[in-house]
Amino acid sequence: MEVLLDRIGLGERWCLIHATHLTGSETRRLAASGAVAGLCPVTESNLGDGVFPAPAYLDAGGRIAIGTDSNVLISAAQELRALEYNQRLVRRARNVLAPPHGSTGRRLFDAAFAGGNRALGLDRRGIAPGCLADLVTLDADDPALILARGDGLLDAWIFAGAGIDGVWRAGRRIVAEGRHVGRQAIRTRYAQALARLL
Repeated sequence: MEVLLDRIGLGERWCLIHATHLTGSETRRLAASGAVAGLCPVTESNLGDGVFPAPAYLDAGGRIAIGTDSNVLISAAQELRALEYNQRLVRRARNVLAPPHGSTGRRLFDAAFAGGNRALGLDRRGIAPGCLADLVTLDADDPALILARGDGLLDAWIFAGAGIDGVWRAGRRIVAEGRHVGRQAIRTRYAQALARLL
């Protein structure tokens, strides 16, 4: 990290994947650089790579994005959950990344959403003309959502495992009723690939 900070020069056009091995000084300097830390907590946990210093980084104004390079699990909610839970294990405390007043899920979601957009070079976001129409809907019948309102919906999705009903990418539905629209074809190709490999 010191080489990147001292010799290369990091800025808003950078997204550093993992970045788990940081000193206190590197954490503050990375946050100040405007670069995005692209975190993959499920992979980092699975491989024993270490825990990103999220509290200090976010408190210093750092930007994060959430992604995966894992063959173990691919889930945005579980990546966000792992980010918080890893902090809890290290610090032996609950709601480590929670804001002073408010929802842990909201803080995690907003930070990852803003950082992810920055990493992708997207200036416009939300539901508005000219935006990509990337949307996710939760399964309204999921028991985890009973009585959940407002930010409680994010908390239920991230921490209680509320299910996803639909996903749209650039306005095209790719998940319906919790299943990828190409699930059967993908499953068939996967089985064929495994049979060739094994």
